[in-house]
Amino acid sequence: SGLMMVFLLISVAYSSQVKTQSDQLQQKNEQIVGISNSYSDNRQQIYDALNDSFSSRFDEWGAVLDRDTLTLRFNDPALLFETGSDELTLRFQQILAEFWIDYIEILSAHASDIREVRIEGHTSSEWADADTQASYFNNMQLSQQRTRTTLQYCYNLTPATMQPWVRGNVTANGMSFSRLIVDDSGFENPTASRRVEFTVVVDSRSTLEEIGRALND
Repeated sequence: SGLMMVFLLISVAYSSQVKTQSDQLQQKNEQIVGISNSYSDNRQQIYDALNDSFSSRFDEWGAVLDRDTLTLRFNDPALLFETGSDELTLRFQQILAEFWIDYIEILSAHASDIREVRIEGHTSSEWADADTQASYFNNMQLSQQRTRTTLQYCYNLTPATMQPWVRGNVTANGMSFSRLIVDDSGFENPTASRRVEFTVVVDSRSTLEEIGRALND
């Protein structure tokens, strides 16, 4: 009976330990789910704010907003630049004047959640009398010049009080034809490939670090 009592005490102690570990594991799971949900909520809030502010003008701007990537894409190349030029059309200047200040005001309200705002220039693969390699680098130079011109124009629109935020968070990226738009048959759509995108990169790294701390606690 003495041994039975010892076994009973060991069993009770083991059960208590397992329950404690199980409770701790459940708490960690709940904490991680909460962190993940907060990340998703932040992305949704940014999307909702952008969509509420700009959706009524998407058609006239030739623009769309992608919910998954938080990319606002200007799709109509005729509104953006002349062929082979990095000079903004008058219409694109007007669009940016209507768009930019509201855009950065929305994003600066979510500054703690944002790692980067990327202005990306994309081209088609076409370049007269050039092979694929020459076309790639010619279009790379052109797309970089276009995004720099776009960023510079936007920066000049920016109130002085917000210029430090723009300098610290907004980048210009020429992508050449590295991300072509293809049609249903799998072939390049040259017109759709010529576009300018404004993408919000939400800070997933800090979320992953927060999850890692929760696991290590």
